[in-house]
Amino acid sequence: MQEIANITNSKTGHVYVDFVEERDGVRKASIRGTIWSSAMRIINSQLGDDTDTVLSVGSEIVFMCRVTFHEVYGLSLSISEIDLSFMLGELEKRKKEAIEHVKKEGIDRFNKERELPRVVHKIALVGSPGTSGFRDFAHHVLHNEWRFRFEIDVFSAPVQGVEASAKIIEAIHLADETNPDAIVVVRGGGSPLDLDCFNNLELAIAIGNCRTPVLTGIGHETDLCVADIVSHRYFKTPTDVGDFVVERASFFASLLIEIATKVGSRSQAVIFKEQSFLERAKLLIRELSSKMIIEKRTDYSQMRADLKREFERLLEKQKEAISQFQNTIKLLHPLNTLARGYSVVRLNGTSVSTIARIKKGDQVDVQLQDGEFSATINELKKNENEKR
Repeated sequence: MQEIANITNSKTGHVYVDFVEERDGVRKASIRGTIWSSAMRIINSQLGDDTDTVLSVGSEIVFMCRVTFHEVYGLSLSISEIDLSFMLGELEKRKKEAIEHVKKEGIDRFNKERELPRVVHKIALVGSPGTSGFRDFAHHVLHNEWRFRFEIDVFSAPVQGVEASAKIIEAIHLADETNPDAIVVVRGGGSPLDLDCFNNLELAIAIGNCRTPVLTGIGHETDLCVADIVSHRYFKTPTDVGDFVVERASFFASLLIEIATKVGSRSQAVIFKEQSFLERAKLLIRELSSKMIIEKRTDYSQMRADLKREFERLLEKQKEAISQFQNTIKLLHPLNTLARGYSVVRLNGTSVSTIARIKKGDQVDVQLQDGEFSATINELKKNENEKR
């Protein structure tokens, strides 16, 4: 097994590969290998779309070759066949080790505990623009049939090759800092070699540590990538992720419509109930008002009759009192007294009630019932009782 340090394609179709062996970062040995154009055609037919992935810097491959020696170029390898099964076995081994690690450390649960918003509106899209998976997701979300509007920020990264894992990690870190509703990582279909970058342990740790829910849509139909296992939720294709995002918004919109409908219906029911109550209250108030007015009118009539009767009683009583006063006044009137044989003596126009007020020789006027006369006092005689 050798690691590719450099690879060169010639115009004639030959491929020159530089192999190295390193230990603890120190190069121990190196050798050049050549894949002649005729052998390259056979290898292309065997590897198909995996050719560029297998023959890339950093790959470790097992191959069949013939050792040759040249006087000028020295020792070299003439490669005729590449053993892909070994490479796939190594990939599967690393994937299994990564899965065991993330499950042992609980990394596979970290991102699942993040809360995904009811509506994923602000999306951080990590992928390679121009690829079919990237276009499928973007078109599906931006041109959805309900015309929901989503905000998508693109964080570009290669999705296969030696540097893919590191670039995807960098893009995810940048996306996480923008506080999106979700980070979506997409890639179209491909071979196990193409998708190997998504089995990288460092990438799995980066996804697990994200503050933002990560949704993966990696185009594979069978085994899960390690990135799928540690993500908040995984989907088989980028289109499936788009369906999920759009359907989630649609479900929320339907929920809002349902709530608005229920609120409207209940509001109408409450309004109708209150209107009925007000109508009954209006009739009741009208009836009570009429009843109270009738009762008060009856009370008023009764009160008026009672007041009139009491007034007439008091008036009659006062008339009797006045009549008694009149009779008393008549009895006490001086003319009535004079009629009984009494007289009124006046001295200088003032009635005299005691003999002490007159003296001998005074001229007094005496009033009788039917006239008056004047007299001169010749003699004064006091009552015996007065003397005593």
